[in-house]
Amino acid sequence: MKAIEISKLNKTFNKKSKMPTRALIDFDVEIIPGEVVGLIGPNGAGKTTLIRILMGFDNADSGSVSVFGIDNQDYRFKQLVGFQSDNQYRSKTMKTYDFLVLNSILAGFPNNDEQIHTLLEYFKLSQAADKSLVSLSKGMRQKVELISSFIGKPKLVVLDEPTAALDPPSVFELRDFISEQKKSGMTILFSSHHLTEVEKVSDRILFIDSGELKGNVLTSEAGPGFIEEAFRRYESERSFL
Repeated sequence: MKAIEISKLNKTFNKKSKMPTRALIDFDVEIIPGEVVGLIGPNGAGKTTLIRILMGFDNADSGSVSVFGIDNQDYRFKQLVGFQSDNQYRSKTMKTYDFLVLNSILAGFPNNDEQIHTLLEYFKLSQAADKSLVSLSKGMRQKVELISSFIGKPKLVVLDEPTAALDPPSVFELRDFISEQKKSGMTILFSSHHLTEVEKVSDRILFIDSGELKGNVLTSEAGPGFIEEAFRRYESERSFL
């Protein structure tokens, strides 16, 4: 059974306009359980659209998406998947701890205080537990949202630009944390523009552009710096491999 199975996914925006945008074109990919997979590509490549369809936030025009054999529209999907985005809804007055408790309940884990406190301590946010989210720095809020994605120990975690607002020590914390979760068998898919970080933590890297999968590379088979070199080559030659 695949952790993620995406088949013939198509999505077009502005269909009725003179210039419709094909965001995804017959997109196929399979991710096996326990993999850490980095998703890279230029701005507008289709990364966010892919993630939003995977999470069930948007509908594809055609194709299928399943996680551990369960369709992403199935009610059981939410208990399998944790999600982080820097655009998550936040009440201006909600406290950090309350936000995490709410997310835990929504994920189907109503009695999860111990894990919440453990994660707050790991990411050095224990002192922020009783502070309102709006009072936190952008980097601290991003760490809170990261914590929310791992609540309940989901089988799959999807992260959208998880290091965008993090300082270097926090990036190191997240890298080590991802490595620990991988050891427990968790599958992680994340998008990022930070190629060095992607290369360091990923088992496999997917390169997407113009809605199509242009590259699917095992990092164990690529040398150090391969991803940056391949990205540069793609920009000049339009060939990733």
